[in-house]
Amino acid sequence: MTSHAKHKYRSLEDFASIATEWFWETDAAHRFTYFSDRLEEETKVPPSKFLGRRRDTIPEDSVDDPKWIKHLEDLNAHRPFRNFEYVIRRPTDHAPLWVRVSGQPLFDDDGAFMGYRGSAHNVTDEMIALKSLEASHAALEERNKELDEARKALERAAFSDPLTELPNRRAFARDLKAALDQPTSQVGLLHVDLDRFKWVNDTLGHPAGDAVLVCAAARIRNVVTETGAVYRVGGDEFMIILTHDVTEELANWLGDAIVDAMFEPIEHDQQRASVGASVGIAFGEPGRFTAAQLIANADVALYEAKRSGRNTVRQITPCMQERMQAHRSLVAEIPRALENGEFIPFFQPQVDIRTGAVVGAEALARWHHPEHGILPPGAFLNAAAELGQVAAIDHIMLEQALAAAERINQHRLILPSVSVNISAARLMDPHLTLDVARLWRDRRCKLCIELLETIYFEEPQDVAQFTENLQELRDMGVRIETDDFGSGRASITGLLKILPDRVKIDRSLIQAAVKDPVKRNVVAAILDMIRGLGIEGLAEGVECQADIETIRALGCNIFQGYALSRPLDEAKLAAHLKAQQPLIRAAGQ
Repeated sequence: MTSHAKHKYRSLEDFASIATEWFWETDAAHRFTYFSDRLEEETKVPPSKFLGRRRDTIPEDSVDDPKWIKHLEDLNAHRPFRNFEYVIRRPTDHAPLWVRVSGQPLFDDDGAFMGYRGSAHNVTDEMIALKSLEASHAALEERNKELDEARKALERAAFSDPLTELPNRRAFARDLKAALDQPTSQVGLLHVDLDRFKWVNDTLGHPAGDAVLVCAAARIRNVVTETGAVYRVGGDEFMIILTHDVTEELANWLGDAIVDAMFEPIEHDQQRASVGASVGIAFGEPGRFTAAQLIANADVALYEAKRSGRNTVRQITPCMQERMQAHRSLVAEIPRALENGEFIPFFQPQVDIRTGAVVGAEALARWHHPEHGILPPGAFLNAAAELGQVAAIDHIMLEQALAAAERINQHRLILPSVSVNISAARLMDPHLTLDVARLWRDRRCKLCIELLETIYFEEPQDVAQFTENLQELRDMGVRIETDDFGSGRASITGLLKILPDRVKIDRSLIQAAVKDPVKRNVVAAILDMIRGLGIEGLAEGVECQADIETIRALGCNIFQGYALSRPLDEAKLAAHLKAQQPLIRAAGQ
């Protein structure tokens, strides 16, 4: 080696000793021929472990890496490279060692390739940190993916009906508000309610009811297709939102198609369930209608469809809206009417057919409205139910009917008994018997509590309270009656559970018995059955002499109805009793 070369080599060693990287050289066969001392300081590996070895024999973990293959191509092509990273196994302990290398090809004066010279740096700590960061990032991405899937699942659960897989009420409220917030010309709303669905649940069971709902959802969805969005909003109710090219013709066509689709029976477990559908339609323009107003209009139209005989379609009209507005106004007035004592009892006398004597009277709720006069229960009871005030009206009727009976008896007239209707909510009131004991002061007039047929047909929510109240009323001497027996779902089982003192046969059965001999036999069988149970029968809705003769022939001795008298206020009832006094006294003897 010449002095110049030695000096040059010494200068390289001096430079390598102060560099943070180590230097290396290879020959034309890519065998390592030189490493600076920094190699051992940085990697704890003596240069002798690598000297004489080819570059492509050192990495153990990267030989199949596309980046390493590309690097070999650069080496074979004698191209320079910078910052190439690869991993090797440290010969001393086989620990991974990450290296970042740069190299420059060397050529002699004739251009012949002589090898490479370059630098290298230990980046193991950096790569471990990077790999850890990448792993954390991957884990975070996976966690975010899981959270996103969980969020979507929660959204599906929150906005989807699990039975029919239709969007649910929450989704409907969200989408209807969004539709009314858009600058569309009109939004259409169809409210679909299945007919006779409760009958399916009550007679065929809840599995059959679920099958009907699933089938109904599929049929409605098949009719609507892409025209609108279908929602199950609860029970057997469905809503359809129309937002594109909405016309009355389209909405009514969809309504008719849904009614036709639901006309076909639904089969489940070798049983056929015949239901049907009623549809109410309403339209609203964004900016002029709120979601609540549009829903209310569709509800009114649906009510009209139900009232028209079911299995039909009705679109909201100004006349319907007027009735709805009147109903809302009436609902708003009920709290004031309760406070002002506007709910009063009218009395319908009850007569013994054998003597003609008045044996009692039924107290019927009336609203003495300051503008509309005397309103019957049909005009306000549904409104009171919406406000949860039926029990309050029941309490007023009990109080005023007993007070009226007491006043009548104080005038030396005789009202043998008074019947008061009690709603389901009132029957569950733990204070009911205390109120009766406090208000029923004059025990000369017997008190009868009338239960609607539906109360004893359906299982009460609080069976214990229901049973306790009935027993305490009986212990006090209160007679129990069932009202409107046969009006829709007469239950022999329910009748046996209650065992009332009197059963009131509904007007519809009495009128049927007058006109049809077969139905007369049915009424006769009912009367025979209740007599066999030791229960008295009373015929309601007796309107003429022919009705009287029919029930006389059937052996029903007590009746009430227009044949005797329309419902009377307290003063007119007193006058009627005064005229009937000789008959009542004779009957009492």
